[in-house]
Order: sequence, then structure tokens, then C-alpha cells
Amino acid sequence: MTRLISEGQVLRGEGYDVRVGERGRLRVEVGGEGYDIETHLSYPGATLGWNDLGERGPGCEPAWQPHLAREARNAVAVRAAGAHYSLSRRVSVARHRVIVTDTLTNTGYEEVGVIYRNELTSPQPFRQCLLGGVDRSGAHLTAENPSVYVAQARSRLAWLAEDTLLRLQLALSSSANRVRMAAERLSLQPGQSYTFRWALYPLPAEADYWRFINQVRRDWEVNFRLIGPWVILDVTARMDLIRDHEALAKYLARNRAQVVAIQPWVDYENYNSWTGRPTSRAELKPLLQEAMAAVKRVNPAIMCIGCIECNLVGLPQDVTDAIYATVRDQPQGLYPFTPQQMEILTQHDLRWKDCLLQSRDGRYRYEVYYRGSHFPMMAISVFAAPGNDQHKYWLDQARFLLEDVGLDGLYIDQFSLAFNDEQRYSYHAWDGTTVDIAPATGRIAARYTDGALVSIGAQESLVEYVLSKGRYMVANTFPASPEMQSLRVHRFNESEWNIDPLGWRAGTEPPLASYPCAGHLSTPIALGFRPGRLGEKGRQDYARLIMKAAIIYLRHGLLYYHYPTEIPQSGPGAGEYGAINHMFPITPVELHPGWIVGKERIVTCVSGEYRWANRRKPKVLVFDLNGRAVTPQATLQRDGSRWVVKLQLRDWQEMAVLE
Repeated sequence: MTRLISEGQVLRGEGYDVRVGERGRLRVEVGGEGYDIETHLSYPGATLGWNDLGERGPGCEPAWQPHLAREARNAVAVRAAGAHYSLSRRVSVARHRVIVTDTLTNTGYEEVGVIYRNELTSPQPFRQCLLGGVDRSGAHLTAENPSVYVAQARSRLAWLAEDTLLRLQLALSSSANRVRMAAERLSLQPGQSYTFRWALYPLPAEADYWRFINQVRRDWEVNFRLIGPWVILDVTARMDLIRDHEALAKYLARNRAQVVAIQPWVDYENYNSWTGRPTSRAELKPLLQEAMAAVKRVNPAIMCIGCIECNLVGLPQDVTDAIYATVRDQPQGLYPFTPQQMEILTQHDLRWKDCLLQSRDGRYRYEVYYRGSHFPMMAISVFAAPGNDQHKYWLDQARFLLEDVGLDGLYIDQFSLAFNDEQRYSYHAWDGTTVDIAPATGRIAARYTDGALVSIGAQESLVEYVLSKGRYMVANTFPASPEMQSLRVHRFNESEWNIDPLGWRAGTEPPLASYPCAGHLSTPIALGFRPGRLGEKGRQDYARLIMKAAIIYLRHGLLYYHYPTEIPQSGPGAGEYGAINHMFPITPVELHPGWIVGKERIVTCVSGEYRWANRRKPKVLVFDLNGRAVTPQATLQRDGSRWVVKLQLRDWQEMAVLE
């Protein structure tokens, strides 16, 4: 039973209070300090207007009069309505966190676009402010880590987006004592509703960003068992290795591979090093089966998986030849089709007509890349949605790999399009939700499709298919929606372009980069580093660059998966695989800057006192920057049913594993 109230209300949590003001403003009090949160919702007119939950602004509609209702001991409702929409807010306390839901309903007779903003302020400048894990003044593309963490002298507060649209559309900005969290592309049809959901984490002064992240990982149930090491093996480039049992056994023993991603890919990135041309499925099937059989003869427990692409499909060879003739020797990259190239496409019957990514001016996008001795390959940008051609293509490719070939699992590249604006939006049609809103009038200026949004159902379908077969799945990019967040799929991203192991001086704490921080709320894995990108310097420092990259990722709380990595055993760049060979299996329990606690092991590159929650005495392994084992400097002492390990390392230039 609800009770209407005219004054503010207080909700009490674990060590904090939440005050809901009579106009809906929220105030979180923790550690004797306060944080205020106001919400602003745009409405259209001759000029853009704003309805507020908080202090009544001059732009509020006359009818906008928020009122409160006590719903339960731990929940308060706030309701308000204007000429275009109504708002129903529910604020509830759930032990360590506050849950806020805002349901917007279009009560008018016309479609309305709404900019949804929340502003978090404190009386004094924040001592620390992290957007998506990083100290920066603004950020978007933060759906994978949709968080804000701020600090005052005696307290901390974190804000977390939890619903799909708020995560996908999230734009963050900060100033001295203010952070804005906004979704700016929502459209509602008459009678249509949408519910935004976000959480607040009030924290004591000793709670750092990582304590917040580890709590969210428990709340979102993303701590599950990870396997590895992962390696990539191109069958056509390394058939000599595949067909030499002794050499393959040594190779797999040296890198302790537990997951082998076998290439070429299906229908894309499918260059055959033998033939010098793309590999058909008929050619690919026996190659993959031969490689899997060879790996299984060495170790039947190794998972052999095939590779597909998410949002790029290889163009037929005749189309590639015709288009490439117009751009011969064009550098690798993504490009819009020229009018001449668009005309060429109309002369061919492509199967992906309902899912081609289209720019504002009606053009598609293509990728050109080179393999072998400058052999040109081309692909076209697409997006998946339930039932469209790309969704069907995914399932067809997956069935080929899992049922026809018989592999143990599937890898899909660029699985979430939320990571990149250039490969995300299409203007061929409207998804019913995503719009541009004119900043001057608040009216809808453009309608289009968000590939990151419409693909969610197709993503779920593919995962369901793979897991229903009892197979293993890995995907590039981290989950960007609650629908995908806790599915038992290994996720990583390609963070090598955001790190600089060559420029970073070992022994100092590596600099923080934004892209690796996207992994803090998922399976904490980064796809490694390719020294070959650095030419002769990469060859000379091969082992050290791999280990430095692993340390940089560990500084971000991430584990290491290999690109095609082969560390020389002797000569220039020589070394061993070191701690990377001992990172898995692991069920993450806590992430920290420079160390990860798992149920099976602890991985670290900083000195400290570590608690081993196991009666069995741990082994302590330490490795240098060449990946070679060195003598541990550690003392171990039993503490009841646990062990306390005091470990001394050369911080940020050695790695240790307790297992």
C-alpha cells in the first residue's frame, strides 16, 4: 500500500542514508558527506525545455509537479507528468546498493524524443573521478564498463548504468565537482514506455575503485571459470607443424595451450597460404579436421575451435575483383563505397540485402585488406538482427564448424558493435528507438538503426545454440547489455593498440588506458600483443615485449590470451612463456591493479601479503621479463585453514603465480 507524502523521505542502507526530496532529488549521505543527484528530461518545443527531478528549473512545464509515495520500508516512489510523457521513479535500498528505476511513458499523441540526464554533484571538488575506470573529462562507448566512481575526503560513491539503452547510449562528462550521465537518443511512440535502471554504491573512505568493481562483479554474477592459455594456429601457414607429431607436441607443451583457435576463418579472413587465394568451405573442412585430430593426438583435453566474423562478410571474388579495380593498392582499412562502386554492387545479387550497414548519404562500407604477397581481399559491413540474413549466416557458419567439421567451439570477432561508432549505425531503416534530437528544439532530427541494439537477440540466439551443443565459445569485445552480461562465454578485447610495451619502462607502474578497463565487468582477458608490428625491434625484444604486455594488462586487472605468439628459445628475443602458462584455469574472485585473486590461483606482478584460501600449501612461481623462472623471495605461514604468503618481487618487472 502506498502513502502519499509531501515532505522528503529517508531510506537507510548499510552504513549510508538516501534522502529523497519532495521534488524527487536524491541525496546520498555516507561518511558524514553528501552527494546530490538530479535528473533532467528534455521535451520539445520552440526551444528545448527541461523537466527536473530536483530544484525546479525555469524550463519545467507548468504541469510538471513531482510527488512522492512511500511504497515500502525500503522504497519510495516519485511520479510526475508533463504534456508529452509521465515519469514513474522507484528508489529502493538493497543492502549495499541503491536501485533507481525511471519509467518514461509517452502520454501524448505524437512520437517524442527524450534526452535523459543525471547529474551527480558534491559540495567540494572530487578528490578522484573515474569514468569507465579512467580519470578523464568525458567518455562515450562505455557500455562495457558503464560506471562512474567519485571520491571525497571521507567517503566514496559509484554510479552504474544497468539497463540496455542507458548502457548503449551512455555519454559521460565531468568537471571539478560534477558528473553528467546521459542517454541522448531515446524515442517513444504514443503509449510506449521505457525503464531506465541505475544503481548507486555508497562506500567508505578506504574503498577504492576495485572494491566497487569486485562488488559489481558479484552482483552481476560474472565470476566463472576461465580456461587457457589460448593460442591461434593457421593451418595453411603451419601445416608442417600440424603434420609433425613430435614438433606439435613440443609446441603445445611449451605454451601449455588449452584452447587452439584454428584458422583460416569461415568465409572471411580465409586466405590459404598454400593456394594463394581464399579457402572455400569444401577446402576448409578437411584442413580443420586434420588439425583438430593432430592436436587431440597430443592432448585430447585441448579445445579446438573455429573462427567467424560478426559484422564483416567477405565479398564474392568477382565482386572483389570489380571493386578493387577501382581502388588498386588502396591502404588497408574501412571505406565508404563510391558512387561507381555502389553501381557495381547493383549488378550483383548479394545475399545480405536486409542487413547492409548504410551511411547517412545512402552508401555502404567496405573493408580492404591484404594477405600473402599483397593479395587483396574485401568485405562489406553488415549487422545482425533476429531473423535477418546475417543472423542466419552466423547460425549457418556455426553449424558448419560444430556439426559438419565437429570442432569443440566457436570464436566470433567484434561480437558487440558498441565498441565502435564507425561500424555501428545504419541509416537504411529505423530500429524504432534510436534518434538524433535537435539541441535547439528537442525535436527528432533523424531516425536510424543502432546495430549494437538490434543485434542483441541474434547474439543471444548464437550463444544459446553453441552452449546447447555443450560447446565452448569465445567472443571479441566485452558484453554491452544486461542480456549478454552473465552468459558463460569467454570475452576479451584487442587492447594492444592502447598499450605501449616498448615505450613503457619496466619497474614503473604502467600507465592506465581506457580500452583495457572495458573488461572489468566481464571475463577479465585481453588479447595479447604482436611484436612483429614493431619490425626489427620487435624481433630483438620478442619475449620481453610479450611479458611487458602481460604485465600492463595485469595492471588493468586482466589476464593474457595470445595472438599467434612464438617466443624464440634461443637467439634474439629469446625467452619462455613464464607466468602466462600458469594463469589458467582460474575462477576470478577479485581484480586489483597488478594482481588477480582466483579460486585456483593468484596472479600478481607486485609485492605484497597474499591470502591463500586453501588448506593445501601453495606453490610460488616467479618469472622475469624474459618469462624465465627465478628463485622466489617468499615466506609462507599457515593461518588456520588458510596460508599467508609474503611475497617480494621486482614490482612491475616480474610476475608471480601462487597455485
